[in-house]
Amino acid sequence: MKILHVIPSLGIGGTEKVLLQLCRALESKSLQQYVVALKVGGATEESLKGIHIPVRVLNSSNSFWSGILDFPRLYSDLKEIIAEVSPEIVHTWLSRANILGRFTAKKCKVPYVISSLRVMEEEKSYHLWAERFTQKWCDRVTVNSPSLEKFALEKIGIPKEKVIVILNGIDCSAQRIDQSIVDSFRKEWIKENEVVIGAMGRLHIQKGIDVFLKAAKIVAEKIPNAKFLIAGDGPEKESLMQLSHSLGIESKVQFCGWVKESASFLSLLQIFVLTSRWEGMPNVILEAMALKKPIVATKVGGTLDLIEHEKEGLLVKSNDPESCAQAILRALQDRFLVEKLSQSAYQKVQQKFSLEKMIESYRSLYETFAK
Repeated sequence: MKILHVIPSLGIGGTEKVLLQLCRALESKSLQQYVVALKVGGATEESLKGIHIPVRVLNSSNSFWSGILDFPRLYSDLKEIIAEVSPEIVHTWLSRANILGRFTAKKCKVPYVISSLRVMEEEKSYHLWAERFTQKWCDRVTVNSPSLEKFALEKIGIPKEKVIVILNGIDCSAQRIDQSIVDSFRKEWIKENEVVIGAMGRLHIQKGIDVFLKAAKIVAEKIPNAKFLIAGDGPEKESLMQLSHSLGIESKVQFCGWVKESASFLSLLQIFVLTSRWEGMPNVILEAMALKKPIVATKVGGTLDLIEHEKEGLLVKSNDPESCAQAILRALQDRFLVEKLSQSAYQKVQQKFSLEKMIESYRSLYETFAK
């Protein structure tokens, strides 16, 4: 069987990580995989090539509307690739790839099309409309949390019989921390006796890093030796750096850029904070849970399927720096509470969110269409 994966880009991100895990686990003589990135390559592209997965990058614009104007060229390129590969399944990931991939695959008479919804982008009404219109050209839609399943059914209108929940998974035993990398990070970013609070993700309005910075100002007023690390890059970087300056906390904030060694980065933190405005099921939360890191997160999307308030972490309202700051302060001041939360989170991720379960669920789905 041949599977052609179509994804917007191949940088560092949760969906890219899942795709890499699948390709690494499932590639065999009987199941060959190919990957097309519509926009850009990056770290995941190199990792895929390292395990001998053929990759094509089509270099479309990052802007959604420019991408729409580029649709005829992308359609033509993808059509050629499908003709060359002759896949039994085209598996599309995220809205832009879902829209183009479904249409092109059906025009090319690919036997089966699977699409994966990963994020609740209710704010982007044009994405919802396009997902709703093109879902008729796919056979199954995977979602990564029960909350996203509800969103797909109620907000997009995908028929229930098409939707399959496959939870994100993580291999707790593979969360290896390289002490030499940790030491280099610590030497570069952290002074002695600093209390380290961190966030990790794309610097995009979705991730709410502006809220994290506003909460950081409140925390820093109570804890003068607090240090705030932000791992990631993206279109909001300059404005976020300016915000840290205007808030008067730039000396307490470190923009670390993309960090490939996520486990080593997370190991530095006393508190991990996720301030997203919307989410699917954030992989970074799973990583923090696997490392027994105390978590403060916003009550959005699939985060609610991972964390129950005061059981595995502390949940706060989105767009609310004050409540975020108070949760961070509470976690820093109550050692017994965070130890209990971290242990519960670790047990939950081991029991419910194993990488093996995720891989086997996708394997079973693919094999359904091989029969």
